[in-house]
Amino acid sequence: MTVEIRKAFEAIGARAHVETRGNVFEIDVLQNGDREVYQLRYPRGDVITAEALDVKPKQRHLVLDVFGWRMPVSGRYLCGHDEFHWFVAQLPLEDSTTTVRGAMEALKPAAVLREQRRKGVKRRLYRRKTAAYVRQGEWFFLPKPKLRVDERFVEHHGRLARQGGKPHQVEWLYRMPGSGQVFARGAVSHPDHTTIVLEQWHLVLQNEEAKPAPEARPVTRMTYID
Repeated sequence: MTVEIRKAFEAIGARAHVETRGNVFEIDVLQNGDREVYQLRYPRGDVITAEALDVKPKQRHLVLDVFGWRMPVSGRYLCGHDEFHWFVAQLPLEDSTTTVRGAMEALKPAAVLREQRRKGVKRRLYRRKTAAYVRQGEWFFLPKPKLRVDERFVEHHGRLARQGGKPHQVEWLYRMPGSGQVFARGAVSHPDHTTIVLEQWHLVLQNEEAKPAPEARPVTRMTYID
């Protein structure tokens, strides 16, 4: 099993290190010298089944399924390369997709999927900018050209950040009072991504990556690739 998993990661151009330690399953991307390495840590006292369900060498992505026989360990992950770095994203628990393309769609918020259908955007790999949205890392930006903002709630040099993640710096950020919606405009930058420039206001949505359960704690710097 370990050899097969290593070969699956090698097929997409990545290196994987597998070890048995502790009492939880963890998957992470770590810096090892001058390169990044996937680390899979299996808990002691359990038999872990890990299987690469779909491997796409040209796209440098795979879908990894993990299941524990005795401990409550289970999860499905999209692993791959986004712009400059390797990443791992845990798929929504209710989604049963087994393909890389299906995993990419599963990580898109419902509003993004609706906008894709409305504007006739085809599902294609590696497109971070379409008529429906612009994406940077785990954040999607949907154009809202008719939006009128209350300048009192516009923040210059705002930040977007998920728990444990590096913040994305936003030139202009508008938090609509009473709705909880957030809109962005101008330059959006991040050390791991190419800077994008939003010429008009865009609705901000985070991807649908599952929140890890206490017994399965993936720690990731990167998430999701389109």
